[in-house]
This record gives sequence, structure tokens and C-alpha cells, in this order.
Amino acid sequence: MSRKHLKSFKSLFLRVRFTKVILFIGLLAIGLTARAQDDAPRRGSRIIDDTTKQVYGPKTSRYYFEKDVFLNRQTYHFIDTTPRNFHRYTYIQQRENMYQDLGNIGTAMNPIYYQVPDVIGVSAGFHQYDPIWDAEDVKYYNTRSPYTNMRVTLGGKGRSITRAAYSRNVTPLWNVGFNYRGLFIDKQIQRAGKGDRNVLSNYYDIYTAYQSKDSTYRLFFNFRRNSMQADEYGGVLRNTTDFRYADYFFTNAQPSLTEALSRELRMNLHLFHQYEIGKALQVYHVFDRYRQSNAFRDTPASEPDDYFDHTEFDSTHVDDGVKFKYVRNEVGIKGNLLKLFYNGYYALRNYNMTYSYINAAEDSLGIKMKGTESYLGGRMSLRLDSIGEVSGWVEVMQTGNYRIEGSIKSRWFEATIKQAQYAPSFIQQAYRGSHDVWYPSFTYPTGFSDVNVTQVNGYIHYNSSTLSVSPGLTFTRLGNYIFFKEGDFGLDQTVLPVQTSAGQVFIAPEVNLSLVLARHIHMKGKAIYTRVLQNAEDAIQVPDLFLNGQLSYENIFFNGNFDIHMGVDVHWKSSYHAMGYDVPTQQFYVQQTFTSLQFPLIDIFLNARIKRGRIFLKYNNLMQAITKEGYLPTPHYPGQRNVIDFGFDWSFYD
Repeated sequence: MSRKHLKSFKSLFLRVRFTKVILFIGLLAIGLTARAQDDAPRRGSRIIDDTTKQVYGPKTSRYYFEKDVFLNRQTYHFIDTTPRNFHRYTYIQQRENMYQDLGNIGTAMNPIYYQVPDVIGVSAGFHQYDPIWDAEDVKYYNTRSPYTNMRVTLGGKGRSITRAAYSRNVTPLWNVGFNYRGLFIDKQIQRAGKGDRNVLSNYYDIYTAYQSKDSTYRLFFNFRRNSMQADEYGGVLRNTTDFRYADYFFTNAQPSLTEALSRELRMNLHLFHQYEIGKALQVYHVFDRYRQSNAFRDTPASEPDDYFDHTEFDSTHVDDGVKFKYVRNEVGIKGNLLKLFYNGYYALRNYNMTYSYINAAEDSLGIKMKGTESYLGGRMSLRLDSIGEVSGWVEVMQTGNYRIEGSIKSRWFEATIKQAQYAPSFIQQAYRGSHDVWYPSFTYPTGFSDVNVTQVNGYIHYNSSTLSVSPGLTFTRLGNYIFFKEGDFGLDQTVLPVQTSAGQVFIAPEVNLSLVLARHIHMKGKAIYTRVLQNAEDAIQVPDLFLNGQLSYENIFFNGNFDIHMGVDVHWKSSYHAMGYDVPTQQFYVQQTFTSLQFPLIDIFLNARIKRGRIFLKYNNLMQAITKEGYLPTPHYPGQRNVIDFGFDWSFYD
């Protein structure tokens, strides 16, 4: 059987297996629904007429998060039915354009501004699909009737997203449900036809929440899985000496790579349960079993001769991969003493990292690829109704790594401080693949030290019926910072991880504005100015000025049955050296040879809610239709072209 037929058979097998999983979940939900209906008590002849009246709706199906219960302040949230910003369905727009991608929905992403990591221990270092994995926290519902939501986005040029959610209470104390999100994104460069995918992703989770009759025992469980496959086309092919900026946006632009693709699989099994001895004391346990695998595949000789700067293996097929997994157990106590919430915990985290082409013993390699981490930490939060909330978090490891976080929030101001020391990621410490290799004894004899960071930000708030203004400032200092960089290292490899001996210091004042110009005319904006005060190794490359803006019209008609939101979104940032993208390692790196030019992104949108359904219509990138040029969020990768998107969602409560 040929490789092509094997590949088709494998794809068909995976689709059948995934379909079986979804069918099983659906049948389970139907079975639980039937059981709940059969077990429902029948008293006399009392009948609820839900055929002629809308008895159930958004206010009878509410949700909450596990963290709400953990912090002893369970707050129910109503299902969002407003059309405000419903058109912002892409991962970049949902994060206020503060990420760069490869120009298409679901492609590799990287934050434009530095972010303090959530984990101070070891990590795989493959974060390019974090915004997809962390798109939403799992919601736990309390429903009086089955809740179903279907959302479909039909983007221009074959960019489609499907989303389905289902939840119901089996009993008043037991809830079950599942979510599904699918990305079916066609290529935007040399698309052969419908279904010629750039990104194919399937995410699903199943969850349940249970509590005893007196609520002394509570349990939350979920299983999450996401598979990603992305066509790595390597940016637009620059095959002529007179290649110009405008050539990136021609309809006949060619990809640099034709056979390369990357894959990622993530799974996590999560359990949280607690027993309440009293309001002042609860004991709890948290269990997580996480797995992440990343792979890069290609057919050598299918790419331009000079595209890859190094060949580590001369083979007929490239198949690089890494796997990272851990099991984490946390036990602790928590409770409320009047207005004070406290928490203390101890956690063990067993990890294991494997590489496809690194088989050396740990001692000779210079890094520990498996081991156990110990965490000791605690949280405190003082809630003062008249002032706000003051909270803190301290966590330390047996290695000496730590985090200290504090915050204060009120109606008039807020401020946070983060001080942390965290371990280098595995991809930074060592890697060996078909086109890259590095490890301590090869590139940096002494190895990498832990990174330390201090970040402080604060905002002042002014709010009135017509004006809201929040000026603020973020200060960041980095020490022993590790990042990927393009440069001359005396090797044929031009992109390697480096660590700075000096530091980086930068400040970013910003202002957020919301203004009602007339009764139904709204203007919102965000502006960030960044000043780099110290920049060893030129590690920090960000735009000097970053702007978001929206001018819109909002109104409600027909006794609340028709809600409309229409207007214009604008995004602009000054020219800068955006991070480059290294295809084989799927890492973003600092480069100073290509400038991503300033370009105004203008989108025109119309959002509407009609009873229990929402729709949107959006025209992307108006300026490209006028100038015939666009923008490059990542060097050599054209951004979203001028196309029309349409989407809708509908909720059912019975």
C-alpha cells in the first residue's frame, strides 16, 4: 500500500474514531436526560406548559467556575446573549490584537508583549497553541432544563469554525455536559479548493459537578482533549531578486514549503474535590494528568535549497517529535475567617520529557528529563466591601524557584505586582531534530540559569454614565532572560536559544477609554506606548505604539427582541521587528533583518440578536481592498485578507 493510501486510511480512521466519541457523548446525554425525566416526581395533575410559553431561558440556566468554588465565593453567571462584539471570533481579536500569528485562524501564535509564565517549574516550551487550548475555562452549569448551544462561523475563503455545547442537571445536585470546538481553516496561499486545509483542529471536553445534599462535599471533574494539524508553508516564497513588499499579497503568491506540517496533541484529566468541615475550614485535593506531544514532518528536497540552514539527518522523511507529561497532586486547606480568605497547600509534580532523537543518558546530556517537583504555597484575600479586595499568593519549590504575587482592586484603582523565578523550558535546554540541534555541552557549556522577573502595573479608574477612563502603567524587569534569537553563532544554524547576562527593563504606559458620544453612539479605545530602558542582546522587540479603537451604534428594538450592534473596528501598531517563526521547532525568535510595517486594520461589522439567536456579518481588512496591500504579522507571512465572514449561534433550553 502506498504512503498516500496509508495517510488517507489513517485520516479516515481518526475521523471515524472521533465520530464515535461524539456519538457516545450524545447518547450518554440523551440517556441521562431520559432518566432525569423518568425520575422526575409527579404530584397531582400539575403540568408546566412549556409548549406555548417560554418557561426556560438564559436566566434558568446559569454557570459558574471551579475557581469560584475554590475561593468560597461561588458566583452564578448568566449565559451571554448580547451581540456586543459577537463578530470578534478569532483568537487574535478576542485577545485585543495583542498576539501575532501566521496570518490565518488557528496558526501558531505568540504574545507581542512579555507575559509572566503561570508555571515556575519545568515545561515543554511549546506555547504556540496555548490560546486555543486555554480559550475558555470549563463552565459548570446549574440548569432547570437541558441547555444546548450551537455556533457556526462561515469565514470567507473556507475558514470555518464549529462549536457545540450541551449541559443538564441529572438531579438538582448533579450536572453533566460537554463542549466541542472544531477549526476547519483552508489555506490562504495557493488554496487548491474547498477543504485544502491550513489548520485542522478538534477540541472536546466532558465534565461533571456533584455536591452532597448539605453541600459539605463537592466534586468537579473534566477531561479535555485537543488535536491540531497545521500546514507549515514557511511564508511566501521570495524567488526573485526584485521581490517587493506588495508581492506578498498577490493572488499568485507561492508558498515556500509544500510538504511540511506540524502536529500537536494535548490531553488533561482533572479532578477537584473538597470537604467542608465548616466555613472556617475546608480540606481539598486536586489531581491533574497532562500530556502534550509536538511533531514536525516534511519531505526533504521538496523545499527551496537554501530554506533550512542546517541538516542534522539526511533522510527521505522528516519525523521530529517530543512528548511531555506530568502528574500533579495538590492537597491543602482553605476557609473564611470573617472577611479573610486563606489557603495553604503542598503539591507534588512528577514529570517526564522524551525526544525522538536524544537517547543520551541524563548525566551526559546535562539536564534532568524526568523527576519530581515539590511546591509549597498559600493564598490570602481580604474582601472589604467599601474599599475593594487585597490579595496575595506565595509559592516556593525545592529548587529555589518561587512566585510572589499581590494585588489590590477597587472601583477607583487597581494594582498588581509579580516577582518570580522560573525554570527554563525543555525546548530551550535541549533539542535534536532533522534541522536543529543544541544541548549544554554543545552550545552553552554551563547550561541555562533560572529566569527571574519583576512586573508591576497599576490603573486609575474614572467612571460616569458617559465616560470611562483608565490610565495605567506596566513596569517589567527581566534577569537571565532566555529566548530564541537569529544571529551568527559561528555555526550553520542561525536560530538558537540564548540567555542574557545583563537584564531588560521596559515601561509601558497605556490608557483605556470608553465614551458615549450620543445616546446610542459609543467610542472605545486602547493605546499603549512602550519605552525600552535596558535591552541586553536586543531581546525585547515590541512596537513603540499600539492602538485599538471601535466606533459603534447600539440599540434595542421590538420590546427587547431585536438587539443591534454595528460599527467599525480599527487596529494599528507602529513598524517594528516582529518575532520570526522557525518552522521545524515551532518557536518564535528575535530577528532584526525584517521590519513589519505599520498598517491600519479596519473591519466593518454588524451584530444582532433576534430573540434567542445571534448573527454577525463582518468585512475584514477594508484597507487592503483600497491599497491592494496588507500587513505581515510575522515576517514573510501575509495577514488576513479582505474577505466577508458570517456567523450565528442559537441556544435551546428544553
